[in-house]
Amino acid sequence: MLIINFMIILIMFSGLMCTLAPRLYGTVIILVATGVYAVITSVSVFPLWVAVSLLMLTLVAEVGANGLRVFLTRHYEVSRIYSIDTTVCNLAGIVVADALVGSLIGMTIWELVVGKALLPRLDSIGKVLVRLIAAAVLRLICGWIMIIIVVKYIM
Repeated sequence: MLIINFMIILIMFSGLMCTLAPRLYGTVIILVATGVYAVITSVSVFPLWVAVSLLMLTLVAEVGANGLRVFLTRHYEVSRIYSIDTTVCNLAGIVVADALVGSLIGMTIWELVVGKALLPRLDSIGKVLVRLIAAAVLRLICGWIMIIIVVKYIM
């Protein structure tokens, strides 16, 4: 029984980490792990209000976060995907350039090559990223609440 509890909690925490990514459904993973636990042990482990609360939290996290993400980023000329890709690729490019020619020269070369395209939109990209983080935090909070509820009944 201890191994089953450990595996379910591990799956739920991996689902919690998935809540931070916009395309991964972490709260659904937590809900499915809870359902698997209920089927393995016995369905009567959780009261009805727990199942309903977990389902509602999943809906709030997934539908609400998607709606919040669209609402918060609707008036920017920079898309959400461009903002994330630009930031990740710029950081990766700086790391690779630093590894190839040294930190000071690599960063200087990278900023001279990429900075011309990135700097005019950096303010908009930053605003979009902050708003995307706000939507991810909503999903993360819902995931934490779900895990706390489930662990209360598992232990």
